[in-house]
Amino acid sequence: MGTTERIVYTFILIYVMLMIIARTEKSAAERRLLPEELHQVQSGHAKLGPNCSENPPLLNGGRGGGSVLEMGGLQCYVSGPSDSELAIVLASDIYGYTAPNLRKLADKVAASGFYAVVPDFFHGDPFDPTNPNKTKPVWMAQHDPIKAFEDTKPVLEALRGRGTSAIGVAGFCYGGKVAVELVKCGIVQAGVLLHPSLVTEDDMKEVNLPLAILGAENDHVSCPPKLVKRFKEILSSKKIPNFAKIFPGVAHGWTLRYNLTDKKAVKAADKAHLDMLNWLIKYVD
Repeated sequence: MGTTERIVYTFILIYVMLMIIARTEKSAAERRLLPEELHQVQSGHAKLGPNCSENPPLLNGGRGGGSVLEMGGLQCYVSGPSDSELAIVLASDIYGYTAPNLRKLADKVAASGFYAVVPDFFHGDPFDPTNPNKTKPVWMAQHDPIKAFEDTKPVLEALRGRGTSAIGVAGFCYGGKVAVELVKCGIVQAGVLLHPSLVTEDDMKEVNLPLAILGAENDHVSCPPKLVKRFKEILSSKKIPNFAKIFPGVAHGWTLRYNLTDKKAVKAADKAHLDMLNWLIKYVD
């Protein structure tokens, strides 16, 4: 075997080994799922997975450059020019509206000229992974995202009552389901789903407004890359303006639950935030 052949053989061997490792890691991730969670992945329907509660934030209602006020019957964190005619509703993940990184993102949205609103869907009861008496299934039974969607409608009515002419929505994980329901019923101008959970292909079939979907390469349950691609296919077949992107090397929740001291994680989140803002600026006007 000549030198060139040995080099080619070595590269092929390395490639095969990397593929085996990647397949093994994915299989291991799927083996950690409950049977019903694995079925959701294999059937093309997403749900709340184990990673929906990973890296919980330190909740602190005092953080953020905005303020908290009552709007449409819900406590809301608001930021930005109160006289803006353009508003963005940020639908939180299971950790709720006091999460520092979510409020920081709301401030970033506000800096782009929007009036940013983060409702408290959970009425002061975000998920607490340290509470053994309220596991995720128990908590979810008390906080149905469809109810959160219904509770958000009066918030939008209140926004319109104060002169808002256009509203967009961005939903994160649990909030992705809230966001897609708002888009489906046509009461917002556009939406963005960031590592959404509980969103299905059937939801996409009912979407008739511009929608962007940002997914994680290493999300094997809530919104796997193959599901993001399927969402795009459905929207494109209906000629609905859409944007879908799989972010490499990140896991579910990367846009909110990152460590500010981790430069790589911050950079990955910032890239997603920029895509989100560009979409909203384009379609909420």
